[in-house]
Amino acid sequence: MDAGQRINWMWTSCRQTYETAKQGLQTNYYGTKRVTEALLPLLRSSSDGRIVNVSSNFGLLSVSIMRRSPRTTNKFLQQQQKRGHDSTPTFFLPFRPQFFRNEELKQELNDVDSLTGERLDELLAMFLKDFEAGGAEARGWPAEFSAYKVAKAAMNAYSRILAKRHPELRVNCAHPGYVKTDITRNSGILTPEEGARNITSVALLPEGGPTGKYFSEGEEASFV
Repeated sequence: MDAGQRINWMWTSCRQTYETAKQGLQTNYYGTKRVTEALLPLLRSSSDGRIVNVSSNFGLLSVSIMRRSPRTTNKFLQQQQKRGHDSTPTFFLPFRPQFFRNEELKQELNDVDSLTGERLDELLAMFLKDFEAGGAEARGWPAEFSAYKVAKAAMNAYSRILAKRHPELRVNCAHPGYVKTDITRNSGILTPEEGARNITSVALLPEGGPTGKYFSEGEEASFV
């Protein structure tokens, strides 16, 4: 897939209907939450229970461009050199600025001391209502890939709530990186093995390690 094809695929893929947005929240947030809640009794009975929720940099609250780690950036540049590119093409930053532009919304999603699971459900219902009315972007919700971004932001917040509620567990979020998979039409930068390693490395952190944290490509990072 060349640069032009990649850009065309990305913009085509970002279009959503109300039904696909609703389905996206069910898949990327509520499905994960239901499985987690069902398994909590088993995890709590373990001497070192761990939960690693697969997240994305699309779920960060204050992203102005698509962030990549130095390791992924270096790999991308090496790939470009092999293809005969002398400079970084514009599709290295393929998305328009991706913000939760509503400051109150960002603060609420980031305030895990006050945020509850019930309030999180209310916010997601509010997003769907705004989306159906065609006013999601005007009310400060993300623009492109909006349901996916909202679902991942909600998953990040839920993971932090869960970590606070169950300090005996290690609950973290992990962004595997931009991986070559069917869902990305193999346009990613990392191999599936590299993406999997970025997730399993968080699951295998030493006993008593961090909880309620976000990891980007295996490295601890900020939720915002």
